[in-house]
Amino acid sequence: MQINENYHLEDSKKLGYNIYTIEGNVAYAKYIYDKSGAKPWMSSSPCWAKYTEKEIARK
Repeated sequence: MQINENYHLEDSKKLGYNIYTIEGNVAYAKYIYDKSGAKPWMSSSPCWAKYTEKEIARK
């Protein structure tokens, strides 16, 4: 996931997630998703919304 460290690094550290590892990144992304849904990622949708799920998986 793309976790913006400018906004999330301190909170992720407080919660014990290392967003620089795959496990920590995914766990913190799930935390964000459980808290706010997909909304935090919508600002980047112009970069990925034009692709199908299959195309995104290949990138």
